[in-house]
Amino acid sequence: MLIYTIIIGLTLIVMICLNAFVGIPLYEYDGWYCTKIILLSIASVIAIDGLCAFIIHKLPIKWFNHRFKIFHIFKFERRFYELIRIKKWKDLIPELGGLADFRKNKLAEPTNNEYVEKFLTECCYGEVIHFNSIILGFLIIFFDLRHCLFFGIPVAIANAIINFLSYMILRYNRPKLNVLYERNRRMAERSKKNLIEKEE
Repeated sequence: MLIYTIIIGLTLIVMICLNAFVGIPLYEYDGWYCTKIILLSIASVIAIDGLCAFIIHKLPIKWFNHRFKIFHIFKFERRFYELIRIKKWKDLIPELGGLADFRKNKLAEPTNNEYVEKFLTECCYGEVIHFNSIILGFLIIFFDLRHCLFFGIPVAIANAIINFLSYMILRYNRPKLNVLYERNRRMAERSKKNLIEKEE
């Protein structure tokens, strides 16, 4: 939550400064209008993110198979995540999977492949949600085009950064889940083979 708080705090400071030193003197709107549009912009981007998550979670589960090429994670991506030391700070980002009845901040059943498969699917859902939220968040610019530099654009950029951080974390975690899934599968096959040999 710390990183989100910093991003939101810095965005508010930027918006206040932009409005105090440029927006209000230039367009002559008052402090009440400024406060109202800031709050409306924040509420709107939260609503867009929520609606995006709701709609995507209603799409067929078969579209979010982690084996599809669209969900492939490239080697250069993994190197980038290591370079930015994502492992060190990823736990400072809140995990909101509980809103969809599936938390992704901890593996509850690491030896259960049905659960790991579900976890991988939820990661894919999350990636699509965050990616679309990055783009759709910029729709708030059109709520007040004349003053978008002082309201819509800063909020949209903050929303994009917040969603991109979550997107990267999901893609960083998924290769490890793939390894775990394959290890569980091999162990299950070995156990089944040993059981058959004993029965013979």
